[in-house]
Amino acid sequence: MTYAWRRRPAGQAPGHPAGRWLWWGLAFVLSLSLVASVEVAAQRRKPSRRTPPPPVSPMVGKDIRIKRMDGLEIVGKLVKLDLQGITYINAGGEQATIALENVAVLTLGEPVKRIDQRFVSDARQAVDALSRINTLVNGNPTFSQYDGLVVDARVAVESFLAKYNDYEEQTDFFDSLRSVLRSYELVRPLWATMQGADRRISLTESAPELIPILRMYPDLRATEYNQNGRYPTDKVIAYVWNRTAQRLRSVRAQLDQLASKAT
Repeated sequence: MTYAWRRRPAGQAPGHPAGRWLWWGLAFVLSLSLVASVEVAAQRRKPSRRTPPPPVSPMVGKDIRIKRMDGLEIVGKLVKLDLQGITYINAGGEQATIALENVAVLTLGEPVKRIDQRFVSDARQAVDALSRINTLVNGNPTFSQYDGLVVDARVAVESFLAKYNDYEEQTDFFDSLRSVLRSYELVRPLWATMQGADRRISLTESAPELIPILRMYPDLRATEYNQNGRYPTDKVIAYVWNRTAQRLRSVRAQLDQLASKAT
């Protein structure tokens, strides 16, 4: 703002009203400028107000165990839980999210028993013993060869289960292991009926050797092997071995997942 100084006209007294109005105007403008400067300085000194961060759930960072709908388990640290799903840090340190509809059981805040390398190594020995049976039946085994490997597998599996019977969170894996062993064992009495002079090439549903197999594999009744209530023994054995191989692949997948979480 520029102020023009006017010379007092000749003959005008110093206290003339026009002079007083000029001085009052200058004083008013200067006071406004001073007030504005004070307000600007105050604004600069005033601390800025920041929006407070959203509250953090006390469960964030806690141990979690997720059992998926397909039976597999996940352990890790909770990052976020909302309607979109569960976000967590897995054992490998990576962040992942699983949708709620894929979760069967969620356990929060409980310490998770860590899987160590010894557990994985012992489990692999049991699985390898079962795998040797699977390899054998893909060839042309004899009954004595089969029987010997089943006995060996039973020792390996039962020793493993006895050693880790307090690992309650691994019951699904243990049950899967038992089911594979049980399936191979059911073939032994069935195969034995084909030995000797009184060998039987087919069995009825009421045969004691076939009843437990139909209980484990009820879908067998709907196959072509059901010939008016009688079942060819060799076909049933092949069917059981094929289904057992599928179970064994599932057990291997479970073991691989456990190995990925081992510390």
